[in-house]
Amino acid sequence: MKFLDKLGLAIFSLITLILSILVCLIAFGWIDVSIITVGITNALASQNGMYITIGISVVLVLLSIKCLFFPSYERRISKEDDEEGILLQNDNGKLLITKGTIKNLVNSTVDEFKNIEGSDAEITLDQNNDVYVDLEINVQKETIIKDVSSKLQNKIKEAVKKATDLEIKEINIKVNDVEREEQVPTKEESKVEKNNTSEK
Repeated sequence: MKFLDKLGLAIFSLITLILSILVCLIAFGWIDVSIITVGITNALASQNGMYITIGISVVLVLLSIKCLFFPSYERRISKEDDEEGILLQNDNGKLLITKGTIKNLVNSTVDEFKNIEGSDAEITLDQNNDVYVDLEINVQKETIIKDVSSKLQNKIKEAVKKATDLEIKEINIKVNDVEREEQVPTKEESKVEKNNTSEK
């Protein structure tokens, strides 16, 4: 919570407490309303008192507007998180599974495949909270893409289901590039290379 939010909360709590006590004292007849009226009139009678009263009123109005219409950063973030995830609820409370959590699960599953060099996942949630994964990968040269993609789809679905109990509706895989494996030079090639460097 930011400083202004804390200050506003403290001031309004104090004002509410004072007003509640005054109302109780007036209701029990321990304070006469005319005393409060005379006190306010005396405070506004002098020019300095009037300026101080106006200053305090302006500060309180600005704090009220800030607290009512401009929520704190933390509240905005939590609202965005609610929109960017799936909120599960049971008798014990609520659980928010964000898109970032699902993305991390997908990436960690992809990392288990040795023949996949690089990946980029994008998670989409529809209005029914169905999960869609768009995955871009780079594979090694000798990879059988159809087999790897099928295994990858099954593994991702299993990992997300096991960790979050969410069903993935679709996993769309796009193969961007085929990475060449670094070739180890043969003995003859290394001899030719050595001769070329020695001649230079």
